[in-house]
Amino acid sequence: MDTSLYNEIVNVIKNFNGLTRNCAKKLQETFPNIDTNTLYSILNIQYQRKMRCTYALRNNEKSGILVKLSEMFDIAPCLMAKLILQKYFDDHQDLDKNNEKKEGSVNINTYLKNTYMIPDSDLAYEVFLCTVFDNLYSPLVDAMRLSLGQQYEVRLQKEAIKLGLAFRGEEYLRKYGYDKTPDLKLDVPIVIDGFVINWIEGKAVFADEDVHSDYMKNQYLSYWNRFGPGLVIYWFGYLKTIVETGDKRFIVRDYMPTNIKKIWSIQNGNHMPEETTVKKTDNNNSD
Repeated sequence: MDTSLYNEIVNVIKNFNGLTRNCAKKLQETFPNIDTNTLYSILNIQYQRKMRCTYALRNNEKSGILVKLSEMFDIAPCLMAKLILQKYFDDHQDLDKNNEKKEGSVNINTYLKNTYMIPDSDLAYEVFLCTVFDNLYSPLVDAMRLSLGQQYEVRLQKEAIKLGLAFRGEEYLRKYGYDKTPDLKLDVPIVIDGFVINWIEGKAVFADEDVHSDYMKNQYLSYWNRFGPGLVIYWFGYLKTIVETGDKRFIVRDYMPTNIKKIWSIQNGNHMPEETTVKKTDNNNSD
């Protein structure tokens, strides 16, 4: 995605006052030609950054109840609910101090997921409404986001199998002590556009500079150090500026390339990479 188009989308998000679900509708109306998943991913990224700043400013302020106030103060409903719940439990000394106070953040998340556990029925209902109206931070959305990530992991595996690639998955690698593992570790390296690929990692997000930088520091560099160069796929697209010309560590795409070349071992007597192209109408691998 071009920087100018990305900045237009970001400006719409920054200038919108209201709930994220309404902002998502506004983005779809303003940019009808952009994939909905891409728009939602950019909205998610921008709102997370905004909430970090907002939380830092308002963490110690007195908050009210709840969805309408979250819209008024331009703060995520579930974040508002967390602040209220934390204050509620801090004020009730009859709770188990050794457990509740020491692990407050963990327990707050538990109450957010299971609002029926909140002793005050009125507060429980208000918190429940927050989870309904928050389409970025509610437990339901977290579950949907996890499900989406798993769907794209399955998609990546299916496309790799269709291409006839031999690989090991994350679970297999973890059994052998690898704490940070790519989605796919190729048994036999492949070549894409002249670049040798040893591993493939897919992300169901749109990537700008900050997102890509975080993933690079926390994951990709570990993969590169252990397995060599690889392929990163951002399924919902990426900002063109994240691609570094001449980077030898990994290449970035928003799809699974099909014009690959397989590198067969010297033991098999084939010293040259063999090109494999898979057509959408042909399920057979060409070796």
